[in-house]
Amino acid sequence: MNSKNDFKDILIVGFALFAVFFGAGNIIFPPSIGLVSGENWGPALIGLTLTGVLLPVLGIIAVSKAGGSFAELSKPVSPWFYIVFNLAVMLLVGVFANIPRTSAVAYELGVKPLFPNIPSFPVIFLYFLAAYYFTIDKSSVIDKVGKFLTPVMLIVLLLIVVKGIISPLGTPVDTGIKNAFSNAFISAYQTGDVLTGLLCGGIFIESVIAKGYKKKEETNRIIRGASIIAFIGLFIVYGGLLFIGAGASGVLPQTMDKSVLLSTVVKKLLGNFGTVMLSVSVILATLTTCVGLTTSFADFMSELTNGKISYKACVTMTYIIGIIIGSFGVEKIIGFAAPIFIAIYPVAIVLVFFGLFNKYVPNKGSYKGAVIFTLFISMADALKMCGLNMPGLNAMIAKLPLASQGFAWIVPALVGFVIGTIIYGSSNKEKSETAA
Repeated sequence: MNSKNDFKDILIVGFALFAVFFGAGNIIFPPSIGLVSGENWGPALIGLTLTGVLLPVLGIIAVSKAGGSFAELSKPVSPWFYIVFNLAVMLLVGVFANIPRTSAVAYELGVKPLFPNIPSFPVIFLYFLAAYYFTIDKSSVIDKVGKFLTPVMLIVLLLIVVKGIISPLGTPVDTGIKNAFSNAFISAYQTGDVLTGLLCGGIFIESVIAKGYKKKEETNRIIRGASIIAFIGLFIVYGGLLFIGAGASGVLPQTMDKSVLLSTVVKKLLGNFGTVMLSVSVILATLTTCVGLTTSFADFMSELTNGKISYKACVTMTYIIGIIIGSFGVEKIIGFAAPIFIAIYPVAIVLVFFGLFNKYVPNKGSYKGAVIFTLFISMADALKMCGLNMPGLNAMIAKLPLASQGFAWIVPALVGFVIGTIIYGSSNKEKSETAA
């Protein structure tokens, strides 16, 4: 492969990565994080960049280095871990959170700003009816819309970012936030992009191989280059929107709903033209994301059950759930989805680091110990967030290093790594001595 083709393929894959990570529902988070951070927008930007930009692209690289699929990356934990984790992510995050959220965002950012008197339920019903048509038909129309829409939406958002930086809505003020970094880091879990990187990484790696990059080092090189492109695009858009939100901290109330905040900011910066452009692009982008997520879940369930749950039945049930949950609105969906992300995301982050540094991992016990200890703490945090009080356990977790910042799982992950490594190593040594 010559360098000219390499650069072209890096750009193509890089923009595709950007499009996948840049789900329409995600754009509501950066302005909101900026709004509550105010003059502390710098640490917040670092937190958002780590969770919402860097870790997702590192997830793709981790999958590439581990063998080209999430199944390969997670195999050292347990042969069944891939199925269980994948099912949990697709069902809890996809079906009960992100898919319904696409419809709520489509209504609140796409329809309500233009037609404020239309109630949500009929819009969401029609939204999922359209999604059902495209998902069952597996038509290429929605793919064409997505390919056309990504650059259009990117242009609109760049206009917002540039205008917001040149003519800010106001000056960032002291909002009283104490941990702007950790708040942004944990709030960005809701983008779901680290999970997207892990579960969808194999698709991009296969596309790179199909372009003629057969050797692992060649594939890894293209993936690294594409990840840099995606990183730059996401950082500019997310960082710009966060800065704009911070500038609005002295003008708009911190309690403003995330979707209302974005539509208000757009109208103030670009007027009615910006509102219309954002509305149209958001509706189509959310529809594209919804169809993509549902297709992946329905295919996975049909394959997992050997066709006992048909593709069509899975799609139908997913959209019935979507209509019900989507009608709750964006803020309520974000609220009840928060414990799900708190439980799953730390494990995903640990797996990313294992993929990146897999050749330095001593043995399979290292994976098992780190994942088990991390999951124990993250599940306890999630249950506490749900209101299930366990005073003794919660008090113990609160004493862990970094617990006050929301990172109680980090030290247990390291301890689990060490304990798992020692136990697995000792066990294998005993088996070897017995066999001898």
